Amino acid sequence: MTWDYKGLGILHGLAFLLFFSWFFGYWQVLDEGVFWFFNGLLTSVPGWAEGVAFVNQRWIDGAVALLMTLFVFRYAWQVSWGERLRLLCLLLLMAGAFSIQAAAGKALPIERASPTLSHENATRVSQLVPDIKAKDASGDSFPSDHGIGFATYLLFICYRFPRRYLYAVAPLVLLLAMPRILSGAHWLTDFFCGSVPLALITGAWLFHTPLAERLSNLMSAVLVKTFIRPDRFE
Repeated sequence: MTWDYKGLGILHGLAFLLFFSWFFGYWQVLDEGVFWFFNGLLTSVPGWAEGVAFVNQRWIDGAVALLMTLFVFRYAWQVSWGERLRLLCLLLLMAGAFSIQAAAGKALPIERASPTLSHENATRVSQLVPDIKAKDASGDSFPSDHGIGFATYLLFICYRFPRRYLYAVAPLVLLLAMPRILSGAHWLTDFFCGSVPLALITGAWLFHTPLAERLSNLMSAVLVKTFIRPDRFE
């Protein structure tokens, strides 16, 4: 693949627009409104607090990660061994991209507490449902590591899977990314203006330059030479 300067510029421009629109306060009203709407539901809707607590447990995060991995494996069984090898390299690239983005997010000189810590009168799901160890607060919520994982996964689905998969996966990923917002552990913009811009910049450099193609070819060559016999995948 050659350099796509137009795509590179568009994704960087969108990433900077999202980040700096948040940085200069244009999302504040929406952030507050979304938080207080869902926070009010914790005490006004029977069973809502229990449901929010349940989906914000650590083991649920692991189950969701397994579900996303199984989705990739399901597609892998329908293709040739060469495509399976490409998907294996894809998973390795995803893991590496997530690690780099998470490190970059932590390196940002921004400290932002979650809404439940920013507002003393906020309702905490952990207090309403003490029997469930649910995450409902973060001292450094921007950007959302949880959101980085989902945004990175969706990014690779967009660029490396058939379009029909995107229509099924995109709504599911957005739904699965909601629990931290429902509990007040993260602001809406921790995801949309923190995690998504990092994923967009990653996508720009991986898929609008030869980088992803060259890394995939290198990993494929190493795996075939060292570990994999192609006839096992026929």
